[in-house]
Amino acid sequence: MYVKLCNFGKYTEGKSEPKALQPDSDPSLDILRKLRVYRIVSLVLLVICVLLLIMALVLFMKLTGTRPCQEVEQTTRSLWEQKCSLERCQELYQVPQRLCSDCGKGWLRFENTCYFLSQNRLTWQQSRKECQRKGGDLAVITNERVQMYLNTKGNLHYWIGLNHLETNEWTWINNTALTVRYWGDVSFPGQCAILAGNEPPERSWRPSSCSLYLQYICQKM
Repeated sequence: MYVKLCNFGKYTEGKSEPKALQPDSDPSLDILRKLRVYRIVSLVLLVICVLLLIMALVLFMKLTGTRPCQEVEQTTRSLWEQKCSLERCQELYQVPQRLCSDCGKGWLRFENTCYFLSQNRLTWQQSRKECQRKGGDLAVITNERVQMYLNTKGNLHYWIGLNHLETNEWTWINNTALTVRYWGDVSFPGQCAILAGNEPPERSWRPSSCSLYLQYICQKM
């Protein structure tokens, strides 16, 4: 009978104790570090994007901010010019047609009144009768606008409806008060008034003998 002896001493000495496991880096910590870095990078990129967007908006506003105002101004100016041009065209082309239809051939319309500057010469009384035959009477000038208008329409001497045949004071034929006066040289004797178209408007009236043969100005409504 044989007994196999084992040398446990040698086995024990030859076999070393297992070393304690060295823990590797914790995966959860790595993930947290990566998340932190990602968040920082994302925040930086977001800030950069916002800054770039703001810069782009500022640049766009500088480049195009004044253009709408300029376009509005140009449009307004264009509309105003068109309006003025339209009014001018109406004044030059449409009004004469209306004058002919409203007042009659040879008559001029101003401020809702028709005026006729004659070419033939008559005395003051004859001129008034001729104006009445045409449906009106000698012109009565009651404001500066009419005075300026009539004074620029002819450079001759015209009878107007101003006289002092029946009174010592100058009176219009329609008994309208003499509220405006445009007398020039009043040294001439006479009881009837003329408008001298070759004189400045502010002093183009003068007295004259009613028997002189002069052109005349008629008016009718």
